[in-house]
Amino acid sequence: MPHLAPTCAAVCALVTLGGQEAYDSIDRAGVWDFLCRMAVAPEQGGGFRMHEGGECDARSCFTAMAVASALRLDVAVLVARSGVVDYLRRCQTYEGGLGGEPGNEAHGGYTFCGLAALILAGCPRALDLQRLLHWAVQRQGWAEGGFNGRTNKLVDGCYSFWQGGVFPLLQDLLQGQEEQVGQVRVCARA
Repeated sequence: MPHLAPTCAAVCALVTLGGQEAYDSIDRAGVWDFLCRMAVAPEQGGGFRMHEGGECDARSCFTAMAVASALRLDVAVLVARSGVVDYLRRCQTYEGGLGGEPGNEAHGGYTFCGLAALILAGCPRALDLQRLLHWAVQRQGWAEGGFNGRTNKLVDGCYSFWQGGVFPLLQDLLQGQEEQVGQVRVCARA
């Protein structure tokens, strides 16, 4: 069964190997067709499914955007076809982090995936970045120094990756805000 997660892993492995032979071994037309089939139309809620009939969440949005970007496919068409920007905007909670799906509790792994997907889609400012930063810094445990993935949960080593990965992304985005004062950026809202 075709699935976005191993597709992303395989593409990343081949890109890491490098060289034209590795790149040419990828059926880009087949991958494009698969990504288009996994796109959930905006009128049906938007985002991407992990596989036929599978779940739609921030992870699947990230893996789809990562694959499309790595293969230099038409990300703008996928963004419009999937409504991924609005889907991920709706995943941001009142706390500032992102849940896996709209209405879910904010979670470290989904927050990284959602923010990274929006960066790859070219629309990271669809989120309230200040609120996201506030939520992310609150995930660091005061005693252990590590990170938890959700409010009122214990520190867990895996969140050093997920939460730690959010900070350089936010740093680049928030430093860039100063240069964009007075400018209006329009992102696909479909």
